[in-house]
Amino acid sequence: MRKLHAINSFGSIQKSKRNFLLFLWFLFPSLLMGGDEMLVLDQRKAEDIAVENSPEMKLISSQQSIKTLIVKENWRTYFPTASVSWFRNANVIENESDSRSQRLALTMEQIVFDGGRRSLALQAALNDLNLSRYDFLLAVNNLKFKVRSAYFNLLSNKAQFEMQNRSIERQKEQLRFAKREQQLGETTEVQVLQIENRLNEIILQNKRTESSFLSGIEEFKIQLRLPSSARIRLAADILNGITFNYKELPLDQLVGLAFRSRVEFDRTKAAELQAMSEYEIAKSFYIPSISVGGFYAASGDRFEPKQREYGFNFRVSMALGANTLQDTSNYISRNDDTNRSLTSTTTLGIMDNLQYKRKIAQTGIAAEQARLTRAQLDDIIRIEVSKALQNYRLAWEALKLADENAKVFEKRLRIKEKQVGLGDVRRVDLAETEIFYVEAVNAMIANRVQFMTAVSQLEMAVGANLDSLELIKTRTN
Repeated sequence: MRKLHAINSFGSIQKSKRNFLLFLWFLFPSLLMGGDEMLVLDQRKAEDIAVENSPEMKLISSQQSIKTLIVKENWRTYFPTASVSWFRNANVIENESDSRSQRLALTMEQIVFDGGRRSLALQAALNDLNLSRYDFLLAVNNLKFKVRSAYFNLLSNKAQFEMQNRSIERQKEQLRFAKREQQLGETTEVQVLQIENRLNEIILQNKRTESSFLSGIEEFKIQLRLPSSARIRLAADILNGITFNYKELPLDQLVGLAFRSRVEFDRTKAAELQAMSEYEIAKSFYIPSISVGGFYAASGDRFEPKQREYGFNFRVSMALGANTLQDTSNYISRNDDTNRSLTSTTTLGIMDNLQYKRKIAQTGIAAEQARLTRAQLDDIIRIEVSKALQNYRLAWEALKLADENAKVFEKRLRIKEKQVGLGDVRRVDLAETEIFYVEAVNAMIANRVQFMTAVSQLEMAVGANLDSLELIKTRTN
C-alpha cells in the first residue's frame, strides 16, 4: 500500500508540474519558449495577418488584374486592325530562267457596324470587373469574421483553462484538509472519496479544455497561414480585459444603413447588368457585322520592290440560323491604275453555328435569375438585419444573466468556504458548490463569446466595418 501511495503521489506531482508549466505559458511564455520572439496577437492584428497571407485574397486580386486586361481588350475592338506582310517567292525551272518576286503590304480593316455587340461586350467586361471588386470586399469581410470567431473561441478556451486550474488548486487544498480530518476521525472515507470525485470531474474538464485550446492554436496558425514553428500568444483576456456595452439600435435605422452600405446591392446590380449584356449579345446573333478595309503594297523581283498597288475591301458577315454567311468584295489597282480588278467571294458555312440557341437560353436564364436576385435582395437584407438585431439583443440579455449567475455562485462559494471553516457544512458540499461555480463561469464565458459574435454579425448585416459599433472595448495585456 505504501508503494502504491508513493506511485500515486509521484503521478500527482508530475500532473501538477505539467499544469503549472502550461499555466506559466499563458502568463510568461518567454520563460518557457526561450529567447525567440513570441508573436503576440490581438484580434485586429490576427485579422490583418490572415488577409495579408491569404492565397484566396491574392487570387481575387490577380483576377482583378486579368479582368482589367479584358476591359482593355474590348476597348481595342473599337479601333482598326492593322498588319504588315512581306511575301517572298523563288521559282527554279529547268531549261528556263529563274524567277523571284517580293511583295510588301500594309493592310487595315475597321468594323463600322455590328449591331452594338462591341458596346455590349465592353459593358459586360466593365461589369465583370466591378463584380470582382465587390467580391474582394466581401471576401475580406468574411475572412475577418472567420478569424475573429476562431480568436473568440481561443479566448474562451484560454479563460476556461485558467479558471479550471484555479479551481483544481482549491479542490486539491480541500482534499488535503479532508484527508487530515479523516485521520482525526472528523470526516468519513466516503466524504473524502466524494471530494476526490469532484476534483476528478474538474480535472477531466480541464484536460478537454487544454486539448481544445492547443489544437485550436494549431488550427489558428493554419488559418493565418503562419509557419508551423510559429509561437503565438493571445493578447486579450475575455474575463478581465474586455468591456461589453449595449446600445438600443432601431431596426429601421439599421435597415436604412444596410441599404446604403451593403456592397451586395452594387454587386447584384453589376451582376444583373452583366447578365443582361450577355443576353443581348446572344439575341443579336442575326445582326450583320460590316467592315471596310484597304491595303497599300509594293511588289517586284528584288528589294526594294517598285511596283505599287492599292485596294479596298467591303466585308459582310452574318448568321442565318445555324449557318453563317460571309461576303467579301475587293477592288485592286496596279501599275498606276492601268491594271484594275474587282473580285467578290461569298462563303456559306453549313450548320457551323448550332450553339446560338444554347447561348440564348443560357444567358436568358442567367439574366432572369440576376433580375430576381436583385428584386428579392431588399427583403433578404431586411430579414438578415432583423435576425442579427434579435440575436444581438438576446445575446446581451443572456450575457447579463450569465454574469450575474457567475457572481452569485462565486458568493456562494465564498460563503461555503467560511461555513466549512466554522464547521457548519461538510467539505463535500463545498466541492459540489465548486462544480456549480465552474459550470457558471463556463456559461459566462460562452455567453460573452456569443455576444461578441452577435455584434460582429450585426455589423456585417448592416454593411458597416467590423468594430464600427464600438460595443466591445479590448484591453491588451
